[in-house]
Amino acid sequence: MTNRDKNWLDIIKAGGSSGQKAFQELSIFYGPKLYSQILKITKDPALSKDVLQEVFIKTWLHLPKFEGRSSLYSWLYRITHNETLSMLRNEKRRAHLSLSQEVIEIIPGHSSLDGRSADEILSLLNAAVESLPHKQAAVFELKYFQQYTFKEIEKITGTSQGALKASYHIAKGKITSFLHLKLNHSLRETSKL
Repeated sequence: MTNRDKNWLDIIKAGGSSGQKAFQELSIFYGPKLYSQILKITKDPALSKDVLQEVFIKTWLHLPKFEGRSSLYSWLYRITHNETLSMLRNEKRRAHLSLSQEVIEIIPGHSSLDGRSADEILSLLNAAVESLPHKQAAVFELKYFQQYTFKEIEKITGTSQGALKASYHIAKGKITSFLHLKLNHSLRETSKL
């Protein structure tokens, strides 16, 4: 735990107006990072703000029980992840794309990404990640985009490294299938013109 985090925790646990100010500083410091994690899962800014508010309410209520076995950010991430999934279950907002359809093979030697901008490629990748179940999307996000090690992700999520590696491998396969499907579909549409 960092000295800054320990200082905030000590002041917050002492209570009073200083504790409230320290909690506000903690919220301002970690809020944007947690919000971006929520938004990547919900894809809904308004819902993400609601989830973040719930995260900080739960944090405030449970902070006295925080024992410091993990970093403060890991603990906050866990609350955030659980609260986001809970909110999505309650809202039933997330629809999953079924990737069980047969995927058309890309013609060998054809570079389907030629002529596509970096923004188009990133948009395709983001759409592929959005199609994943929540847990796989979270593991992929932490490993691929944020470049955490499986050991670090284990500390953040509380999931074993073996299970994380399996989720990541499955997510990569689904993303590959999704991209092949989308790229082949756009190739067929282009060839019709």
